[in-house]
Parts: sequence; structure tokens; C-alpha cells
Amino acid sequence: MPLDSGLPLSAVGPWSSTIPGGIENLFTIWNLDEADALATDPTPDVAWASRGTIVQAGISRVTYVHALPQTAQMRSFDGKRIYHPIGAVSKSVDPSPKDLSFEMPMVWLNGDNGWRLVTVTQDKSMIDVLGANGAGLSGIPGYYVKSGLYEKARHVANLFFTSMYASAYGMTTPTQFTYPQPGNPDGIALFSDGTGAEASGGAKHYANPAFGGTGAQRFVNVFPAYGPFLTNVGASISQLTMVPNALFPGVRANSYCTDIVGGTGMQQKFWQNMIQTLSPQVFSDITGIAVAGTTNPYSMEAALRAAGITEGNFIGRAFGPRTYWIAPQLDSHPYLLAHPGKDMWINVSVGAQDGVNLTWAKGAANNTTCTPMFRFYGPGDAQAQGARMARWEGDLDIGFEPGAPNKIAVFFEV
Repeated sequence: MPLDSGLPLSAVGPWSSTIPGGIENLFTIWNLDEADALATDPTPDVAWASRGTIVQAGISRVTYVHALPQTAQMRSFDGKRIYHPIGAVSKSVDPSPKDLSFEMPMVWLNGDNGWRLVTVTQDKSMIDVLGANGAGLSGIPGYYVKSGLYEKARHVANLFFTSMYASAYGMTTPTQFTYPQPGNPDGIALFSDGTGAEASGGAKHYANPAFGGTGAQRFVNVFPAYGPFLTNVGASISQLTMVPNALFPGVRANSYCTDIVGGTGMQQKFWQNMIQTLSPQVFSDITGIAVAGTTNPYSMEAALRAAGITEGNFIGRAFGPRTYWIAPQLDSHPYLLAHPGKDMWINVSVGAQDGVNLTWAKGAANNTTCTPMFRFYGPGDAQAQGARMARWEGDLDIGFEPGAPNKIAVFFEV
């Protein structure tokens, strides 16, 4: 969002002679820097939070609604029609206010166009940031953009703490829940092992959350004691694909694993898995580089490095059948703190299901990019002049709630 001027008067007002000429350029610089930051790909440490999630603009309550018929399966017509009900599930998100503000000293210089914005260096000298020798203010807009993205990632990661029911790890008191489901009017934890009683937040999820009854298909998406990642990741990928379809009995939900997420301790294991699963033919198709030694993982690793892909930069790169992500925000998860060195990974399915692009986390913010709104108060603002301080005030209203549990699953080694 563009920077808004907090100045009380127009530039032709009586105070205009005291405004540094560089102030007018400040707004242009700000907008260009912000646009550049928005156009730059976010770092993988926060970009993972956009995989399979959604944000709608709104500073008050935003409600997501999905219509769900009882079934979409055809039947033989015998002269009589059976009318199936159409239900719906909804989830509301209430964003909460956040702020990030800066200040910078203002100094009055007689006979030199009035106020100057200055910064104090390590040797206590002051530099006019908008003057000929100044450092300028480029880069600050990018900090605001990045701050919004980091706040988004923090909110999304928080769902793994507040909306998880995993009795094996003492996590049985979730505080955030999915949409209401049959027998669970307050919803179920986004991540549930299914060991809890109905209405406890830890029951099994319904494939069709709008309808229960006899024969209703259910599933879980938390898998404790699943074994080490490298030897069980294949089974975990299959586990996600077996989630039942909401509308067609005996059919799967098309929840194919497109992304794998883990804490910082998983990076080397993700790299090893990428080498093991990337076939020479797929590698050749993507890069145009032929690979010898079809069964030797070290040959594949050498080929990847030759293509400029290394253990240090492969995170977040769509290369091969899946994209791997590291989420440092998960490093303080209770499981990882209690089981240091043990594996925890998340399989995510990004894409449409039955023509609907379901998302596992639903958000609301000032705007869909989660960029804070800014105000600048500088020369010409009475408070700024009185305090001799220019101010930047940034505000972001943001919140996230659980979404569709059939698009994501969590696996623990022990």
C-alpha cells in the first residue's frame, strides 16, 4: 500500500518554506521501494506460509463459506426424484491489530530551508539523511513489507500450536478449531489424531463436514510414532492421498502431496530425499542435462550441483515432484522440544479438489499481501515539530483460522 502523508496542510501552506526539498521525493522513493519489495519473492522462511493458505482483505470479521451437497453421486432414474439437501460450512476470521513504528530526529537549520531529518551514527555524529551526503530512506519500505510477511508466517505457524490434538504428546487442549462438524458444534482441531471424544476437539474429521450419519467417512491427519522421515516419507505421501472424498463414496479426495514442510533440523534430510526421489529422466527433462548412473544418488547430487542447485539453496525451489520448505517458526513446537533430533514433517496438498481450491489456513488482513498501512509525520506536523521527531507509524490487522484438514497432515518420528 502507498505511503500516506500525515501532514495537516497542503504543500502551498505557510509552513512550506520550512520543508526540505527532499521530502517531496521521499514519497516517490517510498512507493518505488515498496513496489520493489512486493515484486521480490519472499524468503523461503516465510514463503512456506502461502502454500495452501488464503488471505482475504478485511479489517473486521471475514467469513469463508463453502457450500456442500450431501452427495454428488448420480443414481438410476426410476420415475421418482430424490432431492438431496445442500449444506454449508463456514469459518470466520477476526483480525487483531499489530503495529510497527519508527522515529527519526528533526533538526532546525536557519537559512537552509528549515527542518532536516537526521540520523545519529555510531560515532555520535548526525547525518542529514535527505541531504547530498545522506544515506536516504531507501530500504525502510521493504522492512515494512517483510514485517507483514513475517507476521503472516507467525500466525500460520501458530496453528500448529493452538489447533493440534495429539494425545501422545500431551497436546489435548486446542484453542482454535475448524468449521463445525457433526457431533462437534465448536469444530475439531485442524490437526487431530482422532483419539479424543466427540466435542473434545480431538475427534476424527468428517470427509463431508456438513453431513454426518451412518456410513459417514472420517479421517485423521496427525500420525504419531510414524518412524524416521527418510524411510517413511513415501508412506506418508500415500497417507495423504487416502483421505476420503466429501461427495463421492469410495473415491479419494485428490489430496496429492505437493509440498513438504519441516523445522530447521530437517533441511539435510529433505536434501537427501530430493536426491533419492528425483529420477535422472525427470532431471533431464527439467534441465536438459543428461545424467549417467541411474541408480547412484551421488551422481544425481553431482548433477544437481552442476545445475546450480545445492543443499543451501534448494529450499522453496519447485524442482522435481515436490517442493521442500523450512519453517523456523516450528522449532519451538512442544514435540521438537521434547524430542530433540527427532523428525517432524508436514505434507501439504496445494490445488483444486472437485473444482474447489480448498485451503488449510484462512486469513484476513488489511490487504491480501499482508502489507502494513503507513503514516508519515514529519516537518509541518505540530507534534513532530514539538518533539523534534519525525514518525513512521505502520498498522496491520491480521488473523488466521483453521481451514480444510484434508489438505494437510503432520507426521512425527516417535
